[in-house]
Amino acid sequence: MSDFRISKPLIKALRQLAHGQKGLDAEDYRAHVRAVGCESTLELSRAQHQQLLQRLFALPDQPKAKGRPDASKG
Repeated sequence: MSDFRISKPLIKALRQLAHGQKGLDAEDYRAHVRAVGCESTLELSRAQHQQLLQRLFALPDQPKAKGRPDASKG
């Protein structure tokens, strides 16, 4: 068995990608984690981490929030 242990920075990066960039809620993120064979991000093997990254990168990015209109104009 591999001695790979997912680090806190990797977990943070995964969650930022999933929630921040892709716009997934917690339930959808957990569904992707389960789809690669884990119940928790902490349990990911190196191969499962790679599979999860592939799944997340395949998703479209969430739309960028439009800025508030400038009140000084108009």
